Amino acid sequence: MMPNSTADVSDLITSRDPIVVGAAAPDVVASGVMPGVRAARELRRAWSRLSDQRLAWLIGTVLFVVCAWPLALVQVPPLQDLPNHLAAVTVIEHPSQYPEFVFNGFFKTNAALFAWLFVVGKITGLDMAARLFALVVLAGNAFSLPRFVLAITGCRRRMLVASLFIWPMVHNWFFSMGMLDFAAAIPLSLELLMALDRQRHAPTVKNGLYITALGIVTWYAHVFPLLIVHMLVAIEAALKPTWKERLANARAMVVPLVPVTLLVTASLYQQMSDAVGPMTGFIDHKKTLPPWELCYNMWAEWLWGFSKKEASSIVPCLVLAAIGIWRRKESPAFFSPVALGALTLLYCFLPYIMTNWFHVNSRVIPYLWIALLLRVPDTIPRKLSILLGVSAVVYSAGLGADYTLLERERQEFTAGISAVPEGARLLPLLFKHKEPGANTRAIMHAWGYYVTEKLTAAPLLFAHSHSFPVMYSTPPPVRFNQLMLDGFAPSMAQPGSICRNMLDGGVTVDNCEGVYDAAWREFWNDAVPRYDHLLIWDVTPEARAHIPSTYALVFEQGRLQIYKRH
Repeated sequence: MMPNSTADVSDLITSRDPIVVGAAAPDVVASGVMPGVRAARELRRAWSRLSDQRLAWLIGTVLFVVCAWPLALVQVPPLQDLPNHLAAVTVIEHPSQYPEFVFNGFFKTNAALFAWLFVVGKITGLDMAARLFALVVLAGNAFSLPRFVLAITGCRRRMLVASLFIWPMVHNWFFSMGMLDFAAAIPLSLELLMALDRQRHAPTVKNGLYITALGIVTWYAHVFPLLIVHMLVAIEAALKPTWKERLANARAMVVPLVPVTLLVTASLYQQMSDAVGPMTGFIDHKKTLPPWELCYNMWAEWLWGFSKKEASSIVPCLVLAAIGIWRRKESPAFFSPVALGALTLLYCFLPYIMTNWFHVNSRVIPYLWIALLLRVPDTIPRKLSILLGVSAVVYSAGLGADYTLLERERQEFTAGISAVPEGARLLPLLFKHKEPGANTRAIMHAWGYYVTEKLTAAPLLFAHSHSFPVMYSTPPPVRFNQLMLDGFAPSMAQPGSICRNMLDGGVTVDNCEGVYDAAWREFWNDAVPRYDHLLIWDVTPEARAHIPSTYALVFEQGRLQIYKRH
């Protein structure tokens, strides 16, 4: 049952025990009541009259403001993969300019962002459409997470405590990475679980149809959260004490999900059918992580943002982890100890990289933290609530500082756009993707702005899988496959880099300089006929010395050089 809202909040605010967000001053009953005390009294009354749902929306509004305000500081959100996606939409809009790519259509999972940019971008422009989608994703996280805690635990106080831990989950790592479809699918999957919880307790046709529709929308954003939802639903039904209850729960939840399950199955088949070969540059990555890196990623790939400026998120990380271990035997709906164990095993044993699918096991991390979030107590000590509040303010300020810094870096990177002619065959070579202390590579795909502004070539476009909106029409030479070309320049920054890579593969090198020179010669022999312009970023003296005299420097500013072929 839901707690009595008025009594609970009144007790919570006036209590001198450990509290959620702090205690109000005691009432002063005297003829000369201070104005501040009277205002506090009125505030308490107004607070106590707030319904649980209105309080959840109020908390969501505060969380949204804390995490979304830095978007006002930039022209385009500085999210790592976003420029690549903007370039993909530009390619879709100008097929005659890009015969090397073929459009895969919008009816597929992981297509919500591209469809939004394609449609809304025609009205507002691509940059504004990207900002609006980013705001939608932040709002989804900010408003869904507190409501989810309230719906699953049925406890108003617990939602208040959880709100002190939610803020780094709103502007989370996946959002900072620009993986916006997946970031959007997380709150959608939580809304789906809330609807499934209602359906198993009081099934209705209307709610069943809502589950089907919401499941399809979630699938359109990203399929992976739906895999987690299916697993959690199966475990929840299986844990019921009798077969009658198991079948009743399964029937209520599974039937509305049948159309969604068919879509999930089709998407998985398509993903698995992307064979290793010319389309992927014959790259067959498979990487699993050691235990220490699994622990590190639990923080870095969910609760941490762009750089060390948001390192204050380590506070809720450590506290919530301790609470989860301490209260691990609690059994909230869908996130029982058995479900928590299954999520943990999935995270530990799924690969980090599978062929052309990256950060695979990291996609389980949000649900592990949500499971711990549901286990927070009804009250926490005052000093801890203050520490968490201060950490949130520091995190928000750090986001603002990073947005400003990354916007300046974007402007530095795009300063050469005026020196590049329309339709240029531009080859981007970025020798450094990541600054020390950074948690994302915000500049890695900034070449996409040259595509959106000047319709230049897009050799680094994500196009090696059917899961992307565009794909290579015919596989490019392996050297110029995006999976190969992305890492080429950083690996060729200095002679020692290439020799270390060869030693890691068990190949000893006697003449490192000679191998380095030969590798550059082979590369330029293939590149010069294909590309008439070069975009060079943060080049080392050793690499710059190998740029052929065929190219003349036409622009240089800061770390950026633009070259034109004679």
